[in-house]
Amino acid sequence: MSYTYPGPNFFETQHCSLAQGKHRLDLSGLRLPLATFKPRHPVLCARLFQASILDLHSGALSVGKHFVNLYRYFGDKIQTVFSEEDFQLYRDVRQKVQLTIAQAFGISASSLHLTKPTFFSRINSTQARTAHDEYWHAHVDKVTYGSFDYTSLLYLSDYLDDFGGGRFVFVEEGANKTVEPRAGRVSFFTSGSENLHRVEKVHWGTRYAVTIAFTCNPDHGIADPEFT
Repeated sequence: MSYTYPGPNFFETQHCSLAQGKHRLDLSGLRLPLATFKPRHPVLCARLFQASILDLHSGALSVGKHFVNLYRYFGDKIQTVFSEEDFQLYRDVRQKVQLTIAQAFGISASSLHLTKPTFFSRINSTQARTAHDEYWHAHVDKVTYGSFDYTSLLYLSDYLDDFGGGRFVFVEEGANKTVEPRAGRVSFFTSGSENLHRVEKVHWGTRYAVTIAFTCNPDHGIADPEFT
């Protein structure tokens, strides 16, 4: 495990303290399935938009301006898309990331709660069709997603091997700090204004990642998704 970009400041929020900073974890031994992003069914293959997301909890998959609920659409045939092993691997990864965040920031893992949205993302070089496709704008996660206190990103594809562009950029005064995605690499950081960031435009290929976020407020927590 390697750590990068530690921050010096501390502040309090809800039930755990946030030590500002950015860290990195290597989970290259794990491989999350990409079946849903390489779909075999016409409703998922109809159009390939620049940015697509899948919320594993709700089953919502973005398709242009709309969302398709995979669980409702496939019903009992959802097993053709997912398996219990897929969900168990997701839960294992979530737990590993949660424990690592707690250790890195010196807090109790029990004070962290999974929060929504938690989602897979698929980005390619297709021209943006909606404002939601414009993923490259700088933003603060706490502003975009009010419940986020800690953000983590697990990359599922390799920079320059699977896609060009698409690096993760922390926007900082003086000099930005850039993370090159590698399959199995995890970046995690506090979600406030201290970590303004953006993603470079993808120029070719396809960039896959999973966003897993945690809150310090149990009222904003959610349970792991279950395969039923």
